[in-house]
Amino acid sequence: MARVVDEWKARLCRLARLLSLRHRYPKGARQKAPRVLALVPQGANRLLLQALSRDAGWALTLCETAPGMATMCQWDAPPIIIYDRELSPHHWREMVRVLARRSPRPCVILLSPNADNNLWDELQRVGGFDILRTPINRDNLLWAVRRAWLLWRNQQEVRSQLQKV
Repeated sequence: MARVVDEWKARLCRLARLLSLRHRYPKGARQKAPRVLALVPQGANRLLLQALSRDAGWALTLCETAPGMATMCQWDAPPIIIYDRELSPHHWREMVRVLARRSPRPCVILLSPNADNNLWDELQRVGGFDILRTPINRDNLLWAVRRAWLLWRNQQEVRSQLQKV
């Protein structure tokens, strides 16, 4: 009986490993993995971002505070920026607007404890890409980053084709 239990445990472990690997990028695509900048405070959301970035192969950079204007002028905007609204509850619109205006234009995903139509309209107005409710759901985060990455890559491809013409 113990042997059967051990066999099933081994099978379940292999299955769990396969399920966590299904989000990884294929071999040779590591250099094509998205670069993600996450402006999030310490806590559960940050830990989840770190774990998912390892599993999915993202190049993740974490910051606890919003960068100053002088600092932002010096770095290249990554394709995907995740910004926690709680970092600056009264000034998140200005931060998203500034982040979204970088070139080439990144996809800014806003983390917020609530998400209603008014917030969505406001985010669209300032140039944001998507809203994720906090605490973050693993599948929603993976889906949002995948969509942002596909959109950004397609935009860059169109831009390069237009420059050739």
